[in-house]
Amino acid sequence: MKRDYYYTNPNKTRKNRKKVFAKPRLLSEEIRSTYYLLICTLGVMILVLSLGYLYVSSQKSAKGYLLKELQLDYESLTSESKELETQLINAQSFQEIEETETVEGMDKPNDEEFSFMENSGNVAQN
Repeated sequence: MKRDYYYTNPNKTRKNRKKVFAKPRLLSEEIRSTYYLLICTLGVMILVLSLGYLYVSSQKSAKGYLLKELQLDYESLTSESKELETQLINAQSFQEIEETETVEGMDKPNDEEFSFMENSGNVAQN
C-alpha cells in the first residue's frame, strides 16, 4: 500500500516539530563549549606550528652540513687542479723537453746544412 504524504496526520508532524526544536542551552554551557573548542583549536595550531618549525630547522642543519661537505670537496678539487696545472707546466717546459730521450737522441745540425733566404719583399718564396 502506498503512503500518501499529502494526507498525513497533523498531530504526528507537530510531535516531530517539537523534537526538532530542542531546549535552548544555557549561556554558561555555550561559553564552556566554545572555550573548549577554542582551547582545542589553539592546541592543534601550536602543535602543528611546533612540528613545522622542528622540520624546517632540521632541514636547515642538514643543508648546512651538506654545504660544508661540498665546500671541502671544492677546496680539495681546486688544490688538486692547481697541482696538476703545475705538473703540466713543468712537463711542457723547455728544459724538461730537452731532457727527454727522444730529444737527446736527435743530432744537432751544422750551420752548413742550413741556409736562410732573405725576403726582399712581401712575396712568398720557394
